[in-house]
Amino acid sequence: MSRAGTSILTIALAALPAASLLPLRFSATLGAADELCSLQPAPTIALLRVERDTTLPYTPVRATPMSYSGVRQGPADSMLVAPGDPMPAARVRMLRMDTLTRQSLTAAGVTDSLPAAFITAAPYRADCRTIRYSDSIPFVVPGDVGFVRASLSPSEHWIDGTPVFVIRPVWHYPYPYRRALAFAATPDAHLASAEAMYGLTLTLEMPHRLDADARTEAGRARQNRARAWARENGAAAELEPARSMIRRAVLESDWEAARRIPSRLRGTYRVELALGGTRGTWFFRTHDKPGYRWDRADSLQSIAALVESPHIPGYRLAGLGAASMDSLPTAYPRGGVRGPLVWLGSSDRPTIRGDDSLLTLDGELMFQLGAAPEWLWTALEDLVPPPNARDSALMAGLNLPLERARLQPRIPLTLHLGALGGVRADTTLSIRGGPLRVILERVDTAALARPF
Repeated sequence: MSRAGTSILTIALAALPAASLLPLRFSATLGAADELCSLQPAPTIALLRVERDTTLPYTPVRATPMSYSGVRQGPADSMLVAPGDPMPAARVRMLRMDTLTRQSLTAAGVTDSLPAAFITAAPYRADCRTIRYSDSIPFVVPGDVGFVRASLSPSEHWIDGTPVFVIRPVWHYPYPYRRALAFAATPDAHLASAEAMYGLTLTLEMPHRLDADARTEAGRARQNRARAWARENGAAAELEPARSMIRRAVLESDWEAARRIPSRLRGTYRVELALGGTRGTWFFRTHDKPGYRWDRADSLQSIAALVESPHIPGYRLAGLGAASMDSLPTAYPRGGVRGPLVWLGSSDRPTIRGDDSLLTLDGELMFQLGAAPEWLWTALEDLVPPPNARDSALMAGLNLPLERARLQPRIPLTLHLGALGGVRADTTLSIRGGPLRVILERVDTAALARPF
């Protein structure tokens, strides 16, 4: 996912009502009716130095799922690990660790200030069961200093009294040897150090299971901690993945407030597309409140600026498209989305005092091709961003081809708001078929109640 953009696949899935996503099922990877699963972050947060690589026999590891899987083991499932199978591991020196882990080691008689330990890989697949290590690169590099999140094994699985830590998301750790935490960075970008990521992660760590009020309070605390850390670590704060972590922590509270405010851009819109003397018209109706963040306006904003003005840079209104006004729903369809999806992004910032006086906004219209007249699809495909490496890998692994009608062109706009409530945009883009003129105009303020 680029720093300024948003994952096409993420938006396509997220636009569906929550009920239609539980359980989320894909038949290609795990078999028909298999459910996916995800894990809570491991409790140990540590900074370590790799001394030497080795292997350790696999012992079943306990993890805390955020969702459960109903996948059954097949008769020839060779990827699953059996107890005692050798797994990549390393002997390490624990340089720093969270307080609870330190207390656990002390209680077990490990009192060295820089204790020796082992780390071992236990990668997992989409049903959360441990599989064999199959990466083409080694698990660790001796001499590296890395940041990890791991789980401390029960003492009966330690090696001659030396603690063993299990790393399940091996594509993330040890960081920065593993760069997947920095998914918003280019492959050659300079990353925040392991020491910086260790400190920031500890700073932002909060209990996982909280009620609604406690989550709100925790969000405010995370924002304050993130702003303080960024002020004290200015250079590191501008590097990925620290930058993305700080942005999420700083903006979460503001986003929760913004998404409760009815959007002044909500309503029913007419879209006119003109190409080579031929015109096509279609319509869409938005939700009444913001549904997703729109980060493009923040692509060049520094963390230092964000810390001083902790407000979202914009939002997306999701909606449904149709060929005519009469075909637009007046209420959210029962049983989930049935028509093409549309997203209207803008630099509207509803939590800032005086925002409603701004009558010119940066914007973007993103929609599934199925919303537009079919004769325009070939031309509009020029405006579909290629999937990033993260989305490509996910879609390939799930064998999830994207139908042509679901491809999502993006059209940059300047939105002009009239004093009487009108909203209009008029832009011309150069594509292979020639100049494409796009006129967007709000017809009325009728909107759909956001279903999530």
